[in-house]
Amino acid sequence: MGLWAGVGEAEALGELFFDNLATLLSVTDLILGYFLNVVTRGAGEAIAVGYGEAIRSRYQDLYYQRCIPGVAVGLLFGNFYYAYMAGRLAHKEKRDDVTAQPYGINTTGAFITLSAINLEALLSCVGGADEINGVLVGTNKYAREALAGNPGEAGREAAEKAFAMAVAANFITGLFEILGCVFAEPIRAILPAPAYYSLLTGVGFVFLAFKPMYEVAAEPIVCLVPLLVVVCGFFGGVKYKIGNTGLTIPIAVVAILLSVIFGWAGGCKHKREAAAMYGYGDGSPGNKNLFGDGGWSTCTGTSEHDVKYMYDTYAGNIDALGGGIFSDIGYGMSSIVPFMGTVLVVAVVGFAASLASCESASAAGDDYPMAETLIIDGIGTCLGACFGSFYGTTVYIGHPVHKALGARRGYSAINGMLYFVLLWSGLFASLYKSIPGCAASALLIFVGLLICRQAIEDNPPDYYPAIFFGLFPCLCNWAALRVQPGGPFDGGGWWNGAGSGRGAEGMGINFMGQGGGEWFTLIMTSIFCYCTDRNFKAGAIMCAVATLLQLLTGIPTLYNAKTEPKRRFDGIARMGKERMGYYPKKPDDGNFSWMWTVAFAMCTGFFLIQFALQRAGMIDPPIVREKPGGPAKAAVPDAKTDIVEA
Repeated sequence: MGLWAGVGEAEALGELFFDNLATLLSVTDLILGYFLNVVTRGAGEAIAVGYGEAIRSRYQDLYYQRCIPGVAVGLLFGNFYYAYMAGRLAHKEKRDDVTAQPYGINTTGAFITLSAINLEALLSCVGGADEINGVLVGTNKYAREALAGNPGEAGREAAEKAFAMAVAANFITGLFEILGCVFAEPIRAILPAPAYYSLLTGVGFVFLAFKPMYEVAAEPIVCLVPLLVVVCGFFGGVKYKIGNTGLTIPIAVVAILLSVIFGWAGGCKHKREAAAMYGYGDGSPGNKNLFGDGGWSTCTGTSEHDVKYMYDTYAGNIDALGGGIFSDIGYGMSSIVPFMGTVLVVAVVGFAASLASCESASAAGDDYPMAETLIIDGIGTCLGACFGSFYGTTVYIGHPVHKALGARRGYSAINGMLYFVLLWSGLFASLYKSIPGCAASALLIFVGLLICRQAIEDNPPDYYPAIFFGLFPCLCNWAALRVQPGGPFDGGGWWNGAGSGRGAEGMGINFMGQGGGEWFTLIMTSIFCYCTDRNFKAGAIMCAVATLLQLLTGIPTLYNAKTEPKRRFDGIARMGKERMGYYPKKPDDGNFSWMWTVAFAMCTGFFLIQFALQRAGMIDPPIVREKPGGPAKAAVPDAKTDIVEA
């Protein structure tokens, strides 16, 4: 099978390229926009003037000159390898209709990583300031240096440490993905399928569909028509043909071009009170979205100043890359232990995505080995981390779509080469500032809803309630991060104010939403499935495991009062929200793990009682499926086995 053998290679290339671009634009906007330019910069400036700006500036340089080229390395390796796998399968089965698995940035894992690792690493390195005897004292070495009169250097060092922590965490995530090949089949055999589908559904619906949708709603003139183009093209099968050539314009290209035209024509310009309400401010040199004394502002991706600034600053410039190859991993490794729970979650999400992708490819006629797929995904992530990337990579779930287009393996290899050139050229920063954010939002909405549809199609109806449960923890994670802007660094929140009357509501959000809500989803969805199947023995085992995990690590709720080891004042919490560890019950009752430990122990007892009643014939026997998560069918209980066969 040749490299460019399919009739749909060009269209599949367009879809995969812009799929990856939408993800990259969206996560860039999140980390450099809200997390860095708003939350982190604000926290630093509150300590010392110039400290927050120094952190923002250095972290942005590291992102464009180190992280983005690192992403290119991972994409080049993975896309080429999956093209090779397709050729190998075609040769083995003597077929010429084999399609390579699409590969790119782990979209679901990226959003979890940015909120639970990157942001937390940034804020822990920013530190804080306490007033002691009328004198402000920094809570870590960087804050103390900033208060001592050297905010520029302190900010630079804090940014480099936070960046290295994120890169090291990504490397460990890749190692977990590789090790997942050993446990892939056992996990696949033990856990019900809805447990990992629920992981994908929650992130897909909340962060890939809901979040982009309210961004589209904020700028309807620029964003609504491109969204309809995406829905018509991907869900309605509309194709934009180029005359009688047999070629079509990729749907993603049409959507992005329309958003660019509408945006640069002034579709998202605002003035006076509206400008203030939208908040498209000028917080940094590369983010000058305000124009003149008239109070005009425009959305990101439509500012001529921004594009020129990014081109002059980063085009052809990857000066920071050489200083971080391999070294970032070692520099950040010593500080990532508290983040290991979240790192493992991201690895589980990657595993779930790989599993779902391999199964969808198999259903479409191309049966790829699961273990090898996990290894390649992990190696791609590790390679990217070695060059400074904190984004994991994985196969995508859209293999059947590319196969239906008539693509083979050329689209995968060419995609890797294109991204290698684009991301090493330093032009990505200019591209990011040239495309309105809702162009990526429209594509991500499609991806998020496609993941939800896939979960429904691949599971029986009696599991739908368990799958939809995955929406709750992710919505809680979104609420904890977004409902109260500024809350992550000032310790406040819309539910925490005295007399607000929302304390219990806020505690529930924090319990479910920590670490992206993924651990909570995985464990609770499994328990829900065991309830659905009346598999009380498995439910008791799962609850017993959850009891031990909660007691010893804080998983799955990961929300407790912040504590630090005595005589260690680097400002990095070893315990607290989203930190693994054993939480002793403190006098101030700041440890909440004990409540969930007791609750899971009680659930273990509940399932054991149910199991005993079942054995006594007082409760119907369990439903046995052909495979965990498979369809059930009505059957008459066998008097000897007392089990319903499915």
